[in-house]
Amino acid sequence: MPSHQPAATAFVPDLSEGAETGVYLALLELIDEGLIITSDELVIDANSAACRLLGRDYRDIVARPLAALFPTEADFLDARRRLFIDGEHRGTLDFALPDHARRTLDFIAAPRLRPGLHAIVLAAHTDAAARAPAAHSAHELDQRMRQARSTLVNARRVGGARSGTYLSPFDSEDGFDIESLESGLARALAGDELKLQFQPLVDARAHSLFGGEALLRWQHPERGLLPFQRFSHAIGNPELRVALDSWALTHACRSASRWPTPAAGQGVRVTVNLSIERLLAPGLADTVRRALRDSGLPARLLELDLPEQTLELDNARSLETLRELRSSGVRLAIDGFGAGLSSIARLRRAAVHAVKLDPEIVRGVGKDEDSEAIVEAIGAMAGALGLEVHARGVEDRGQQAFLVALGCHLQQGTLFGPPVDAQQFARGLDARPG
Repeated sequence: MPSHQPAATAFVPDLSEGAETGVYLALLELIDEGLIITSDELVIDANSAACRLLGRDYRDIVARPLAALFPTEADFLDARRRLFIDGEHRGTLDFALPDHARRTLDFIAAPRLRPGLHAIVLAAHTDAAARAPAAHSAHELDQRMRQARSTLVNARRVGGARSGTYLSPFDSEDGFDIESLESGLARALAGDELKLQFQPLVDARAHSLFGGEALLRWQHPERGLLPFQRFSHAIGNPELRVALDSWALTHACRSASRWPTPAAGQGVRVTVNLSIERLLAPGLADTVRRALRDSGLPARLLELDLPEQTLELDNARSLETLRELRSSGVRLAIDGFGAGLSSIARLRRAAVHAVKLDPEIVRGVGKDEDSEAIVEAIGAMAGALGLEVHARGVEDRGQQAFLVALGCHLQQGTLFGPPVDAQQFARGLDARPG
């Protein structure tokens, strides 16, 4: 009696990173060169041209680690740095073929279509002298990539474990595009359109306020006050991101230096978020020293929040910068902790003082046993290393109580009040009981 082979299960692309269903299909139709769409770690989709260039079947590429496309881990880390951190727009990269050979491919990339989502167009690499006329000129490909980027950032997020509602405030019918947003931000930096608001950081066990997180805002001339999340997708130029981070650092220190000192005399900590671009760019330690000196803020009252990918850096200069900042008295924290893959060894190497739980993990506390187990495990690990654990995104009293019971009493979120400007924050500090 003949045996029956089970029917192959239809493959469904993994959209857990928030890839927009309709939009990535539109991207695949838009660009018929070798297009791959990736998160920071995972290949989300690839068209047939990319599969041919990489010598692999679709199922051998999609939903697999991005690192698997490169001959060695060093090649992968170099490519990720160039594409996603340095923001290279074009160049060549070495990829792995199934027979252990290497293939050099040209690329044109649109890193950070939005945070964590990237598009890369691959093409066969030939010497300039032997290059045949391309199906599309480089200029045309650039135009198509910009169009793809604009399409994506103006689309709603759908589905996926990390999805919420995302919509660019600059809808396509308004006539705005990424380039105009970026140039507008550059003008805002040179003018007087950038603002800071501060969100309370509290000790939920002692019912006391111990700090404020500086949040960047853009006073857009047409759209009013915009939170950072509404325009961060427009920052494609690493130099602009570095400049914005430096502006926020300088002005946050200046504001915090004017805050009233509580009766206990400990002072109130100010937290400033730094991008990976700011950490990798030269001169961070000098910028911090200058901000502290000019404002008169003690170094112990400044905390720098670094993205979790800081732990993956293998950059001697950046690691030395972190050690230099720590030795000066500045506090260091890893933000969004638990969203990726981190290790104890990397935490030690980064010389940080605290980890801040990813809001997605916090959101599940009190509702999901897995989230609570993650918080408990991170708390135990952090305790062994002498690190503080902060919970970001606390929204209700149930989460607050569960987190305190799990040993995480340093919290922030909408439960403790909305972000306010520096003057309002200072007034709130002044009104506290002594």
